[in-house]
Amino acid sequence: MEKLFSEFNSLSEQQWKEQIIKDLKGAEYDSLTWHTQNGFDVKPFYIGEHTENRKPIFEFSDWDICEPIDVHDVKFANHQALQALKKGASGLVFNINKKIDTKILLKNISLEHIYSQFNISNDALHILTDLKNIYSKPNAYDGKLKCFINIDPIHLFAFYAEWHDSQEKDLSVLKQLVHIPVNASLYQEAGSTQVNELAFTLAHCNDYFNFLNDSNSLNNKAVHVTVSVGGDLFTEIAKLRALRKLIDLLQNAYGCKNELYIHAQTTMLNKSEKDAYTNLLRSTTEAMSAIIGGTNSLSIPGYDQLFNQANEFSSRMAINQQHILKDESYLNKVADMAAGSYYIEQLTDQLAQNAWEKFKTIEAKGGFMACIKTKYIQEMINTDFNALKENYKQNKSVLIGVNKYPNTTERKEILKDKSANDKGVRITPKKLTEFL
Repeated sequence: MEKLFSEFNSLSEQQWKEQIIKDLKGAEYDSLTWHTQNGFDVKPFYIGEHTENRKPIFEFSDWDICEPIDVHDVKFANHQALQALKKGASGLVFNINKKIDTKILLKNISLEHIYSQFNISNDALHILTDLKNIYSKPNAYDGKLKCFINIDPIHLFAFYAEWHDSQEKDLSVLKQLVHIPVNASLYQEAGSTQVNELAFTLAHCNDYFNFLNDSNSLNNKAVHVTVSVGGDLFTEIAKLRALRKLIDLLQNAYGCKNELYIHAQTTMLNKSEKDAYTNLLRSTTEAMSAIIGGTNSLSIPGYDQLFNQANEFSSRMAINQQHILKDESYLNKVADMAAGSYYIEQLTDQLAQNAWEKFKTIEAKGGFMACIKTKYIQEMINTDFNALKENYKQNKSVLIGVNKYPNTTERKEILKDKSANDKGVRITPKKLTEFL
């Protein structure tokens, strides 16, 4: 078969560069280089030679549309769940921090037919027993029942700044699960760069691998990672792709090949109570990054969550955002659609390589928990957030309605989080608008 366009000669990297310099008409070529906060430079262009012999990182194309539900009143939470399913959600994410009646929560809900996630604290451990009794099987992802009970002691320690009982006792609950729950969303929400976020996630995961490997409990446990996705479209796509590569690399070191399941949520870090409808646009591009990057499931918090209680309108809008991306934009039709993109492939590699080096530094200092206790992790996050904050203060980065084109007549009060103490060891989720 004759090759198309054979009359056109291919161009080398040097030829491309010379043409760009010519087109710049005296401007510096290096002015096109992006010096990222992640510690590496992004070139003005990439060519096929940079990404030869690549395979897709994942082979699925669809994702579960999830509704996040904070369980305060169990009957109302059940109502929220049923309404979400009627609107087309295929998954439910319950956040539970106290003892509840599980049967009331799940009334008329068949977990066998949906994705479900129970993010619980130690005060809600009864959920483990309740679900086992209801479904006559342990929490598992076996391709049929996609039900994850996520109690992540390290995440809870980082957030609350204290163990519920003791480190040893809190970690022991992991042996009751048939998957490894890693809630890494806190690192992005606190202001980390993508490289540091990946390094923290990997070190967090490795602490669990070490703990379970010592008790011969590591094999055949699916790895469930929750991440937050920010507004840097291409870097966030590459972040999720890099995460899969890094978890595979870590598992290879332990001689295991457990399934990786990623749940993504759009970030609250850059959301604003001012001109709040712009949050819908921000979370839509963040959702695109998560989907193209290879999330298995996705939840979008309500656009008005900063200043309003859960309500039908914002819930419907959040679910419909995903319907548009799936049913109108067809993002569920191609597996790893970023594969072969010279830019995204290079960005994936750069994130993974830099994160791996940061991960090795954390391990050399004793591992993730050791670095939390010495505040090494917190100091890295604070440095990242302060740099991010200054970019917005100096208008190098823009939040429409906040530091550019603000509505000066609008006044809304942010709902305060009162769920954790203020001890210095705590990793704190941030809201950029509180500092601008």
